[in-house]
Amino acid sequence: MRVAYVCADPGVPVFGTKGSSVHVQEIVRAWRRAGADVTVYCTRAGTDRPADLADLAVVELRPRRVDGEKPDSGEERERAIGEAAAALAESVVRDGCDVVYERYSLFSPALAVAVESLRVPAALEVNAPLIEEQQRYRQLFDVRLAETVLRRNALAADTVASVSEPVVRWVERRVPGAKTLLAPNGVNTERIGPRPGGRRHPHRFTVGFVGTLKPWHGVPALLTAVALANSDAVPVHAAGAGLWRRADGRWTVKIIGDGPGRKDLERAAAGLGVEAEFTGSVPPDAVPGLLHGCDAAAAPYPQPVPGRDDYFSPLKVYEYLAAGMPIVATAVGQIPSIVEDGRTGLLVPPGDVTAFAAALRRLGADTALRERLGTQARAAAVGLYSWDGVLSRITAALPLRQEVALP
Repeated sequence: MRVAYVCADPGVPVFGTKGSSVHVQEIVRAWRRAGADVTVYCTRAGTDRPADLADLAVVELRPRRVDGEKPDSGEERERAIGEAAAALAESVVRDGCDVVYERYSLFSPALAVAVESLRVPAALEVNAPLIEEQQRYRQLFDVRLAETVLRRNALAADTVASVSEPVVRWVERRVPGAKTLLAPNGVNTERIGPRPGGRRHPHRFTVGFVGTLKPWHGVPALLTAVALANSDAVPVHAAGAGLWRRADGRWTVKIIGDGPGRKDLERAAAGLGVEAEFTGSVPPDAVPGLLHGCDAAAAPYPQPVPGRDDYFSPLKVYEYLAAGMPIVATAVGQIPSIVEDGRTGLLVPPGDVTAFAAALRRLGADTALRERLGTQARAAAVGLYSWDGVLSRITAALPLRQEVALP
């Protein structure tokens, strides 16, 4: 079976370090494990190609360069991305395929074009409400084009696989009649193995964070919580011991990733007196080892903005589970359906840094709790959240012919 995987968003390098890049690679791996012959069609290939994808066929068509000084450069840039996506669609049609799988982007009509020409099954993967996201965080000039592309692709697809219930609802509001499917993210439990047990350092604990350093990840709150956990302001009850005591050591932070907020976070850590290591961008294969050097992992997402759904399906949390990390996370969006409080992690209210600090202190004071949470987290990742399972839910909704059906 020949699968054409389309990723026309130049902000998502196929071989990159972002979570979106990891997602692309893992879905491709899942297709290949299912026996498919995959060709990726993209506008940005990236340079961090993993060894196991060295033989992956990639067709890259970069958008033409636009002079950033032109007053209309934003509109021209969107037009250039659309042109590149249309050229990718022509390549898919010319090469032929048995299935089209496209990661939704704002200006790519590739899925619809391929379906109209080749009459093959197609899946559209939607990871975020990109139209509103682009308007809120960046700029969207040709709204009508973006809306037309979404509607055309969603109606042409046999299934629109969305990573969360809010994204499902967003697609259904914008494209009534679309065949939607809930398909949350997963994790590669072979790439990310369990951390060894025991302390990483005799006199301190380290809490790890993986992700792009942008405001919606809540890293400033994590730094504040660590500062509180190291003070005498937050007591912790040692479970089962019937007494209050503080952790046996101080907490430090390891920030795995990079982004526009790094300088501000470095200044914040220094101002709070928090020992923090910033690794910068690292290839996905380096993440497990860096996590294994930590004693816990954090997902400190902030209080939701009123009137806006928390639509994310956080890859980092699945990776923490696979790494066997004791997790402290805020109970927002999809997280309470992934992390079971008291069993695979500790959940705290969003925006409550005191509660987050108390959870860290609790972990620091209770070795057995850390080990139990980590063991159960790993078991959940292995049993519930494989990428093969994600893909099987999507392909089950495709009208695959018997001769190209997945094994």
